[in-house]
Amino acid sequence: MELLVQILMLFVVLATALRLSFSSRGYALVYALLLGGFVYLSSPYAIEQTKTGLAAYIADRSLREYAAIFISLEVALFVGYSFSRLERPCSRRGQLLALALAAYPGLLLFPVLFYLQSTLLFALPGVSFSLLAFLLAVASALAVYGLGRALRWLVPEEELRLEVFFLVQLFTFILGIIASVDETVRTAPSSPIAWRGLALSAGISILCFGLGYLIPRIKQSLRHKA
Repeated sequence: MELLVQILMLFVVLATALRLSFSSRGYALVYALLLGGFVYLSSPYAIEQTKTGLAAYIADRSLREYAAIFISLEVALFVGYSFSRLERPCSRRGQLLALALAAYPGLLLFPVLFYLQSTLLFALPGVSFSLLAFLLAVASALAVYGLGRALRWLVPEEELRLEVFFLVQLFTFILGIIASVDETVRTAPSSPIAWRGLALSAGISILCFGLGYLIPRIKQSLRHKA
């Protein structure tokens, strides 16, 4: 489970870098400075952590479930931001929503850096805690800012970066759901298949799909007749 959580953290870093690739240099710089300041100011709390404590946090299923909720919310916000860049809203409400989504840089990277700092404190014994916190703060700020600019330079096409950003969010969401599952479960319980409920769900899905397909076309035909 710890390996899965670390892979999830890697996707969070990549998603944040991709998100910053759509922002201006000033926006990315302010966000990078906030990250660096957070890493340095949170070092006293990171020192108090232990290896067993971090492992217990990851093993706690309830904490992973809460984390999955926050991951899902951030993924939803990032996906909304992706669609707002593909289709520019025309209404006043849509423009305000697009502006709010553009102002949200992502918050999941903060606990990821806190976990990284706590891990490095154990991996580098003998190094001054204050020096390590300062170096990690500077490295985090430079890395986040540099990754965003590098991705923008490597993939200058905004549409392609949006596609990659969307795929990264999809994998992040899937990994967040998987991480919230109890790893002690090995086999599914033996129970009969609820065919009636399955048929009802399929019928509702087909009905919703049909309505979503037909209603816009009916409205369009009525407009042409009018």
